[in-house]
Amino acid sequence: MLESRAVDDVAEVLRQEIARGVLAVGERLAPERQLALRFEVNRGTVRAALGRLEAEGLLSVRQGSGYLVRDFRRTGTLELLPALVAGRSAKERLAIASDLLAVRRQLAVLVLERLREVPRVALAPVRRAVEDFVLAAESRDVARVAAADLDVLAALLAVTESPVLQLCASPVASVLAELPELRDAIYAEPQTNVMAYRAVLAALELPRSKRPSADQLAAILAERDRVTLARLAKR
Repeated sequence: MLESRAVDDVAEVLRQEIARGVLAVGERLAPERQLALRFEVNRGTVRAALGRLEAEGLLSVRQGSGYLVRDFRRTGTLELLPALVAGRSAKERLAIASDLLAVRRQLAVLVLERLREVPRVALAPVRRAVEDFVLAAESRDVARVAAADLDVLAALLAVTESPVLQLCASPVASVLAELPELRDAIYAEPQTNVMAYRAVLAALELPRSKRPSADQLAAILAERDRVTLARLAKR
């Protein structure tokens, strides 16, 4: 457990240094021996941390040449965003949050478009997830609410039966939940989230010929995101 935590710590420091540009694209990292001395860990821990960053697309390695920093904007994944946000100005964090929410909305349009054609009987898992979200919202435990929100999203994505949408949408939602300021702003008034989900669910419960368009349903989410960003801007 302690060894695993040490790997996490080393990887996180180097990840943030890459995200902030402290370690420039193309720069060669110090040898494992020097990194082990710097972090006061053994070389095995350093090697494991570097391997993790290589898997994330942040480093490349060649036998005998060591580790080189890659351009994370081209090779990184969404999991890098929490490190990218850390240390940024309030204005920069707000811009990143706005972009993340916009991406989520566009994915939501695709998901909702698919759901418009789903029979009502297939929505049972979504109903259960929304009701669980209602209970979480009543607790006002932000971590629990965020987890329940991810469960609703998972239920919606499962109903679409689209692996493409699942693989695209799940990482975005997970990253949103991992950004403390944004997560707190999204769930500051969880009852508004409840209202949004119930409105979407009610629309999907209508006969398919009477269901509103995906864009109309997404407008509900857009208003919620507008409130979230306004709340975040005041922090």
